[in-house]
Amino acid sequence: MHGVINILRKGAIALLCVLLVACSDPLWIVKPMDVSRDNQQVSMDFVVKRVGEYRFALLFVRGKNLVEMNRQSEIWGESGGKGISIPVHVRIFKDRKIFSDENISTNGVFWGQDFEYQGKTLNTAVRLIKTYELPAGAYSVQVNTLEDVEAFRGVESYIEFAYYKPKH
Repeated sequence: MHGVINILRKGAIALLCVLLVACSDPLWIVKPMDVSRDNQQVSMDFVVKRVGEYRFALLFVRGKNLVEMNRQSEIWGESGGKGISIPVHVRIFKDRKIFSDENISTNGVFWGQDFEYQGKTLNTAVRLIKTYELPAGAYSVQVNTLEDVEAFRGVESYIEFAYYKPKH
């Protein structure tokens, strides 16, 4: 009888560990970035615990009135438009070795997203930079703007890195 109880106890502990890992918060990092100015850099260090797709995106805070939102829509490229490009350089190190090093021209916005940052809720338009499939490991990332983009001057912007699991 003592052996059965011991086995059940070990099984319950193992199940609890699996549930804790499965229910842990997905990786999500967001940092402010002035995308209107050349050579702005954001760095991130993180650990990927499970292989998967991870997304880099620019987040633009939406305006509060219709005139501002219409202007932003034209600049950002909503509703299938390209908008004004923002070129960025993405350098990814995995375990201190270069994993990816490329220039990317970002265009358009494809969806919206609300998030909380420093106590306030922000409603943003999301512009995809790129989605990467990353194996487990320790990562360091640098994202730099490559030129001045005057049209984005004054736009509150952020860069996001997040685990990405499409719903389909």
